[in-house]
Amino acid sequence: MSGELEGMTARPRIYPMSREQETVWLDDLIFDGASRYLEAWASRLTGRLDIGALEWAISQVIARHEVLRSRLTESDGEPVQIVTAAGRVQLAQLSCSPAALPAELSRIVAEPLDLNEAPIRPWLLSLTPDEFVLVVQFHHAAFDDWSLNILQRELMHFYSARVQDRPAELEPLRMQAGEFAVAQRAAGLDPQDLEYWRERVKAAPRSCTIPPDRPGSEELPHRAEFHLLEVSPELGQAVRAAGRALRATPFTLFAGAMAALLWQYGEQQEVIFGTPVSLRGTAADDGMIGFLTNLHPIRLAVSRDMTFRMLVNAAKAEVLSALEHRAVPYSTIVAMSRRGLDPGAPLCDVSLVLDDMRWEPFSLPELTAETIRVPEQYAKYALHLILTPSSDGGYTGAWNYDAEVYSAATMARAAGQFAQLLAHCVAAPDKPLGEIAGSAA
Repeated sequence: MSGELEGMTARPRIYPMSREQETVWLDDLIFDGASRYLEAWASRLTGRLDIGALEWAISQVIARHEVLRSRLTESDGEPVQIVTAAGRVQLAQLSCSPAALPAELSRIVAEPLDLNEAPIRPWLLSLTPDEFVLVVQFHHAAFDDWSLNILQRELMHFYSARVQDRPAELEPLRMQAGEFAVAQRAAGLDPQDLEYWRERVKAAPRSCTIPPDRPGSEELPHRAEFHLLEVSPELGQAVRAAGRALRATPFTLFAGAMAALLWQYGEQQEVIFGTPVSLRGTAADDGMIGFLTNLHPIRLAVSRDMTFRMLVNAAKAEVLSALEHRAVPYSTIVAMSRRGLDPGAPLCDVSLVLDDMRWEPFSLPELTAETIRVPEQYAKYALHLILTPSSDGGYTGAWNYDAEVYSAATMARAAGQFAQLLAHCVAAPDKPLGEIAGSAA
């Protein structure tokens, strides 16, 4: 792709939505208000910023990825994505004092994004003459975590080319989000995949989370808060060593610890929680920005006599099976559980993510860039644990939780119990969970 939005037609093109896009689009439609699928990425930029070059770079990325300039709407009763013409994108520019930055970021991420217009909105906050914060607000209907890495990489490429006066050339994309949706719809769903999930969610636990402090309002979505969790380098090393001994990935060990935590609180014979599974895996879709992620349930039997080794082996088998049958969307799995679209009875109250993707550091010429965490404003789940490997060998975690249901004190206690359970489990994988849970309480 060359530098001046070449080759872009002004004539709109219409594609169906992918199944994943349709799921979150319908969620927004049902609640008809604040969306729990809005997020933002932000970077503090210090130094000589060329605002014109930044606007040009963002315009190039949006022109390159059709989903970022698509309207997600309804046509003849069907959910569709309508690709609009590429054009120059203007940053929404605001002035903000450094002290007011956290509040301003919270306000920005809560600003509604009308999917009938665009799924992305860039902002630039001016803190001082040589200090700025670039904020990209986006909707999950067009964006997943993998997409964020693509956005960073291509922004760096186009901005650097502009300010250094050199050609900005990237290989053409092999696939666009609309083309992915067409291929997905044409392929249909494999009956064996459907049967697998039908059996996995039959008579699933009605609710599986830690006991709430209060019922919360019936109006959704609920406000979100977060509690930070640090897994020490020593415990991180112990997790990896235990993984090698048990022939399991770190994620599987974290999944085992999550299952043990939920069992400890509820003492149910089974626990169930969700984890995002990527639909990517080909050269055609790896370079494409889009929402190519499913949430899949992990359902595990747990008992006092079970060892952590046994729980990890069960989790490993469950994760591998979920990956094998990953094409079935979460909304279809929920419907199979006979919960329908009832937002008050989710199949998974809890979600676990291990973000171990190798992120390319974001940097721009003559600027110091520092990524800023922008918390979600609305809770997708009762509990949502995100773990990221740290450079020191540990893990940085954030418990995002439903603040209308849980208190900060409850979440601090649950986070501490999770870390203690994890430490005890990896240290004594052949000890019965009943004994480990008691010592970690």
